Amino acid sequence: MSEKTEDNGEISPFSVAVIESVIENLKCVSIRGRMAYLICSFEELLQYYKCRKEEWGWILEKLWSYTKIQYLDDWMYELAEYMPNSILEDTSLEDAEYITENRFNGLHKLYNNANKEILYFIMLIYECGTCELYSKLCGRSSGTLEKAAKAIDILERHKIDVIDITPFKIYSFDECDGWGSRFEGKTLSKMIRT
Repeated sequence: MSEKTEDNGEISPFSVAVIESVIENLKCVSIRGRMAYLICSFEELLQYYKCRKEEWGWILEKLWSYTKIQYLDDWMYELAEYMPNSILEDTSLEDAEYITENRFNGLHKLYNNANKEILYFIMLIYECGTCELYSKLCGRSSGTLEKAAKAIDILERHKIDVIDITPFKIYSFDECDGWGSRFEGKTLSKMIRT
């Protein structure tokens, strides 16, 4: 496995076996299930960095909405405005359709003070949910598996326990052409509950 990561180039050699095992198990999990897995993993990363759920709860709610929304492209367009690169690089809300000025300012402050790996992980989640949105899924959606591998590597490099895949296997890749049936993902969350 020679995948590149944002910070140092190669996936850590000690992580390869763990990553390969998780990715092999994720192949039978729908994309909605993979998203739930990555969001749960993101919550582990937030806890590792001692981030407060009060600060991150709103963005977590938005991420979790992926598992239950009917039209995934609606999620993609809305979340694009909340992503770190949009918030930290944009200086104007002129073209914004979803984000308010107060929300923009709050996210700007939150992201400005966040560890870069947290911001990268958010982008990996977003990319996992959108990278194959307008294409036919091939190879059990190798694009989403690649994003998951990069996210898992972040956990491994910090010696954060990788989440058990077993509870996510009920979200079968065989449902809804690989995308999976809708479900309330927040029931899996450690940081927010329904």
